[in-house]
Amino acid sequence: MRFEKQTKEHLRVYLTANELSLRGIAIDTIVGETGQELWRELLETAEAEYGFTPQGAVDLNVTMFPRDGIVIDVQKVGALEPEADQEQVEIRLTIDVIHHLIYQFEDIEDVIDASVNLYPHMHATDHGGALYHYDGHYYLHFAEVLNPQVEERLAAILSEYGKTTTVSPYMMLEYGKTIQSVQAVKELYDTFA
Repeated sequence: MRFEKQTKEHLRVYLTANELSLRGIAIDTIVGETGQELWRELLETAEAEYGFTPQGAVDLNVTMFPRDGIVIDVQKVGALEPEADQEQVEIRLTIDVIHHLIYQFEDIEDVIDASVNLYPHMHATDHGGALYHYDGHYYLHFAEVLNPQVEERLAAILSEYGKTTTVSPYMMLEYGKTIQSVQAVKELYDTFA
């Protein structure tokens, strides 16, 4: 579990798929008892290590990437009613499941090498991937929901040349540079193979 302090009132927490698996947490169990244990552990760690004292209401906005893990934004949103128990913390949970592949590459040569190997599988995708440059890195993003076997094949190839990332495609669209919005793999293959 990795914490990043965004502001005094906002923490971002990252858990990998492996960490979730070790805790016995899946998409369908995160709101159950195992999820409750995770939220408790998260808030206790936030208080002990970051001075983030939850009082009143706390928003937990969970973004799940089924292959990669979850990102949890923890924000204090206000105090409870004056007559309420001061030890009580109201947790408001929002869960968003993102089904896409997004991989980060150190340089364009890695993207080209990956694209050469990905190209034979592009017939099984609708958009053929998008290519972005953001914060000194390149990103290949497949936004559509893919057939599980195709997704596994693409992820295996992508992981040979790049690594998974928790950078949101929305962040790249807003602050990065869109190099190719559709058919990026085909374009790279046609140009460099």
